[in-house]
This record gives sequence, C-alpha cells and structure tokens, in this order.
Amino acid sequence: MQIAQIRYFVTAAQLQNLSKAAEALHLSQPSLSRSIARLEEELGTPLFTRSGKRILLNEPGRRFLESARTMLRDLDDTLLELGELSAGPVKRLSVGCCGGEERVAACLAAFADTRPGVEFQLDCRIEELEVPDINKYDMLLCPDDSRYEKFRGYPLGSERYLLALPAHHPLARREPVDLKALEGQSMVFLSSPGHWLEEPYYLCAGLNLHPATRCLVNDREGHRQVVAAGLALGFVPEGAAAPYRADSRIALVRLASGRFARPLMLCFKREKHLSPVGLEFQAFALDFFGVGKEGDHAHRHDP
Repeated sequence: MQIAQIRYFVTAAQLQNLSKAAEALHLSQPSLSRSIARLEEELGTPLFTRSGKRILLNEPGRRFLESARTMLRDLDDTLLELGELSAGPVKRLSVGCCGGEERVAACLAAFADTRPGVEFQLDCRIEELEVPDINKYDMLLCPDDSRYEKFRGYPLGSERYLLALPAHHPLARREPVDLKALEGQSMVFLSSPGHWLEEPYYLCAGLNLHPATRCLVNDREGHRQVVAAGLALGFVPEGAAAPYRADSRIALVRLASGRFARPLMLCFKREKHLSPVGLEFQAFALDFFGVGKEGDHAHRHDP
C-alpha cells in the first residue's frame, strides 16, 4: 500500500466522482481507477458502490476513510515537524475549533496582518475526536460541556443548534419548529468510539422528548449525507452549518426552544508550553474576542 493510493482514495471519497477526483489529482481517470482497484485488492474488499457517475462509500470504505484521514494527518504533521528541524525554527500556530469557524478565521486573519511571517495550521474536525489533546493546539475553541471539563477556558458566548432536514420534509415549511413536532421523528446523531453522543441527544432526553434514533455517525460529513438522503433529521450547530446550507437537498430551520444552544469556550495550552509567538497570539486572541479582561477569569484546569 502506497501513500499516494491513500491520498487518491480520500480525494475520491470526498468528491464522490472519479472524473472530478482525477481532475483534482491531475491524473487520468483510468489511472485513478486502477489505483483504487489495487487498493481494494490489497484490502480484500470493495470500498465503493457505484451509482451512475457517482461513487459512494460502503461500510468498509467508511471505516477505512476514518483511518486513512488519521494516517495522512499524522504523516503531514510529521513532515512539517521534520521540515522545521531541517530549516530552523518556523513561527507556526496550531489552532483547533469545533464550531465558530468564521470567528476563528477572522481572528487568524487579523493576527496575520500584524505578523505576516506566521504560519497557521487550522483543524476544524475537533468534534470527531472523543477528546482532543489540548497540548496539540496553541488555541482551541470548543463547546463548554462535559467532554472538555478538564480544559482551562474562557467563556465565549454560545451558538444555537438548527434543525437540518430533507428539503421536502413537512417541517421544512414550519419555522420555528416546536419541539413537540420532533416526537417520534427519525434522527441522526454524532457519536464517537468512546460512546459519546452529541449534546442534542441529551437535551432531548432532558426535555422528555422521544425522537427515534435512526442512526449514529462519527463525522459531520456522514451526518450531512444521512440528512440529505432523507434517512433522518439532525441537529447542526450554527457554526458548522455552511455545508448544509450549500446542499439543495437540505433545509435548515430554527427551533422554538432556546435550550438548543451550546456554550463555547476559548482554551490555550499552559503558558509554559506556549512558544513566544504562541504567547503573543494568546494575548491577541483574548483581546480580539473580548475575553480575559479584569474580572473575567478562565475556569477549569487542564491535566
């Protein structure tokens, strides 16, 4: 198995079309097809099902995609670290977020204006991890809930959940949607290997709602595809809603209850672990987001 084969597979899985994937990879379609066929032969199982011009991941394909992305992320991180060792110190910041991507991007852009030589690594897939390693990030924007209770963070307001549903669903024409209308509806929830379920699942239980859990998925893209296919309804944080809005098969509607919102917090490594540019960015970010002022102290502590 070669690294190139894994990259080709991930690109094809993302685009769901061999012609588009081949074009993005600057390959001919027959070459890409042969590469994926060799990968499937080595793994001993097909990874896709064909539907016209589209290719869709089957269950082995979805499982392998998760591992493939992890392998490529680890490899890319290692290559960057090796590059830094050979070229000398590089001013690079690692930032993670779970929601609030637009706010984080605006902060990075503003900081880049003051420090044009700084490089950024932005990870927007935090919610797919059972618990992210805070020590991998100079700054992390994440929900203020039980999954992150050991982190040290500054309160950063909240973002509401929207209801994502197939565009043809009757509730798509009823906004805001009353929670009672969700009783018995088929729902999809995000989960992780550690048996974590996303917060809306527990909000429903706390409000004595009984939607039918139709399926569990372990990443946001799978969640979106399930809704788009008409299999179930799902809850989406406003900060993660852009791909849903861009999908004509999906409608996003507001919920009548203000309970369906999640508080956010801004976390940093311990100061002794931050580089000089990391310390500078911490001070800049606290000022940018308007937190960390006198009387507004961080709460909780990382391990």
